[in-house]
Amino acid sequence: MKVCIVSREFAPYFGAGIGTYAANWARALTDAGHDVHVLTRNHEGVLERGGSNYPGVTFHVIDPADGPPRLDHNYPYARHSLAVLKSIRRLHDRHGFDVIEYPDYWAEGHALSQAKRTTSEFDNVTLVCRLHTSSALCRELDDDTTYPHYAAYLDIMEHESIAHADLVLSPSTDLLEVTREFMQQHDLGEIKSGSVLRYPFDLDSVSDLRPASGAEPGSSANTVLCFGRMERRKGVDILAIAGQRLLERGVDARFVFVGGDTGSGPFGRSMRKHTRKLVDPKWTDRFEFRPPVSRAELGPLIDSARVCCFPARWDNFPNALLEAMTLGATVVSANTGGPGEIITHEDSGLLCEAEDPDALADALERALNDGILREGIASNARQRIAELCNPEQVVTEFERHVSGVSERVPVVVQGESSGDKPVVSVVVPHYNLAEFLPETLASIGRQTFKPIETIVVDDGSTDAASIALIDKIEKEGVRVVRQSNAGLSGARNAGLAASRGEFVLPVDADDILSPTFVEKAVAVMRREPELAYVSALVGYFRQSPSRHFGGWVPVGLHRDLLPVHNCAGCCIALFRRDALNQIGGYSRELTSYEDWDVYCSLAERGLHGAIIPDFMLHYRIRSDSLLRTEVETRRQHLHARVLTMHPGLARDHTRVQRTMLSEQMEAGNLERQGLRYRVADKLNEAIKGSPVHGLVKGLAERTIEAKRRTKNRADF
Repeated sequence: MKVCIVSREFAPYFGAGIGTYAANWARALTDAGHDVHVLTRNHEGVLERGGSNYPGVTFHVIDPADGPPRLDHNYPYARHSLAVLKSIRRLHDRHGFDVIEYPDYWAEGHALSQAKRTTSEFDNVTLVCRLHTSSALCRELDDDTTYPHYAAYLDIMEHESIAHADLVLSPSTDLLEVTREFMQQHDLGEIKSGSVLRYPFDLDSVSDLRPASGAEPGSSANTVLCFGRMERRKGVDILAIAGQRLLERGVDARFVFVGGDTGSGPFGRSMRKHTRKLVDPKWTDRFEFRPPVSRAELGPLIDSARVCCFPARWDNFPNALLEAMTLGATVVSANTGGPGEIITHEDSGLLCEAEDPDALADALERALNDGILREGIASNARQRIAELCNPEQVVTEFERHVSGVSERVPVVVQGESSGDKPVVSVVVPHYNLAEFLPETLASIGRQTFKPIETIVVDDGSTDAASIALIDKIEKEGVRVVRQSNAGLSGARNAGLAASRGEFVLPVDADDILSPTFVEKAVAVMRREPELAYVSALVGYFRQSPSRHFGGWVPVGLHRDLLPVHNCAGCCIALFRRDALNQIGGYSRELTSYEDWDVYCSLAERGLHGAIIPDFMLHYRIRSDSLLRTEVETRRQHLHARVLTMHPGLARDHTRVQRTMLSEQMEAGNLERQGLRYRVADKLNEAIKGSPVHGLVKGLAERTIEAKRRTKNRADF
């Protein structure tokens, strides 16, 4: 098979657990005879040394410029996901992949999974999503109760990339079930086909941890080693408490923590500082906290420790545990998540109840004091990993899972009309926009899908050019509905009432459609008849739709985000006419945000939509548009009215409140930044006459340029 592995992390160039998995997996597939391609970020050394470090693997890098800039809600993972899709399209045209695999974490495959769902270009490709641990679960385990809007978007994107994969593979049963439960709880779809497939692990991959002059196993008397990130979910604080209880019992032991710090301590504080503060001053000499060390330094630490401890509150399938067991270390772990499935209790390690310092202290005491037990564990641990994570066996199971994925049946979407009845009714509300209406109608006429009826609703136009144009297009055969001025909602409702199509597509009189939008949207509706609407990515333009200056990436109907942002789409979307009629059409009460209100009404009824991950909807920005004249000046009033119209929309009101709080805090930060800039401007004016001004300015310009270059190469 031709397999493409998408992973922005790839060892040894960048990343930790996911990068190590991706490297091991690429090697295992290549050794089994598959044609393996890796799509990753342009980390230093990837293109120069990747081929020699991983013979048989073809490396490709993602161009960050492929991710469109200046998007609303300008999150790096949205741009990255779109850049991945653009790269995959080029590579797939050239190589013709059979399988494309991406991780759940950071939503790398989100746009790709949307493309598989909404287009036919990947019909013959099996999309595989590899579970590692979603950002949402990481935040929960780290007791992070903040919920900024970027986190809300990321939750949706990560879990949609899972839901729309053909095959979901999890290294542990627990992770698969936890993911299913989260998706069900938050209405994020469901896993179509999920199976447990362990991570492959090559026993020889730990050879760099064993320098020639390595320490003898267990040579440091009663040392307990905990290595990995200093993170709440990793349970380092639990080990600090358990260690002191062990010392209180009179057990002579010392505890060494090795790993980078995180902000997962209480209320976002340093976890290392928090854990250190938990240690009673009388025991401080028994606890050592080290920063991350090189692998050449880590190996001797593992070898010399009496016990390696993994006290996580919950963990996936930690690479650190696999490495320690492969080196023959005596491991003690909480019996939760992946570790509970990796370790056979009392045979290849010891397990204890999670989040229980006393139970952890008991297990550590037993491991430290029972030499016979340690010898047995040491002799069995390596064999356990060899059997559980055998690369050849994992590849064989992978091949079986992929072959079991049924091919998607092509859907025929033409010929659905009866007689002269159109399938799609395009409703164009018009008021004094003669300058732009012809271009909008031309874009409708260029649609590759037929039959379409176009209904122009003239909402009481008053200027002579617009009145003349409406008369002209009516004589040319365009269906025109005339009415006294009733506003945008009234005009759309009039068009909805006059429509005959199964689907209704509102298009404002100054916006543009890409030629294949209707064809693709109808195909999605036919494939998924339960959908209420289909939309696409939105590009902003002023004069030419080929020159976007920004855009918008909607993600669909999500009830805990819709009260904060219109995340569903712009006014242009292909709706099921019955769905619009069921909610009563567009609210006449609102002078703007009426499309947001429609999406909220659909979401309240448990309906969903789909997004085509291409910029197919071109939204004209005019200085005199409602967006600029009405929304900008009355945003708070309009938003508040939408909220009062949908009091039962949110499924979890605390999530909505926390997201709104984050926006309030960010607004305050921006205001403070603005104050700093104003102060800086005044200082700049004050020193302009000084001889040092030119020197300072040049230094600042060079610093900014250096940072820009670094940022272009760095990971988002």
